[in-house]
Amino acid sequence: MGTPRESCHPRGLAGIESTITKGTNEIAPKVEDACTVRTLEPGTLEKLVNYLVPAQRCGDPFFVPAFLATYRRFATTGQVLDLLFRRYEFFHPNSEEDQQSKSALSSFLETWLRQYPRDFCQGPDLACVKQLLTYALINLPNSEIISEVCRLLNQRETH
Repeated sequence: MGTPRESCHPRGLAGIESTITKGTNEIAPKVEDACTVRTLEPGTLEKLVNYLVPAQRCGDPFFVPAFLATYRRFATTGQVLDLLFRRYEFFHPNSEEDQQSKSALSSFLETWLRQYPRDFCQGPDLACVKQLLTYALINLPNSEIISEVCRLLNQRETH
């Protein structure tokens, strides 16, 4: 069974903006908002992560960069990887749509790895980089991710 049908439209993301911004339409936040702790409602992280590949696939110039720049405020690298790898656990080899998703996922992961390599090197056991490498070897064996991970690990050893 392939991945669920994807759309370039952020289906299910309608309430996320208001969840994150608390529904304000102001140009500048109020002073009392500076100390407000903002949290995501349950399921919101999963919706955001589920939209990463369709956004990459459709060439959305804003979603992926914004997500990569801000996700650390509400999630860990491991959480995002877990959700992504569960969402894209299997690709049907005869499905053109799955192959497009696979290509977009590979492109997204390569972008993330190149722009934010430190995200994957947290902790002494390097769990995230190992998780990424394992997934890439199994699901994305022809991608640049494998060589990028090896380069990252070599750089880490020399420093």
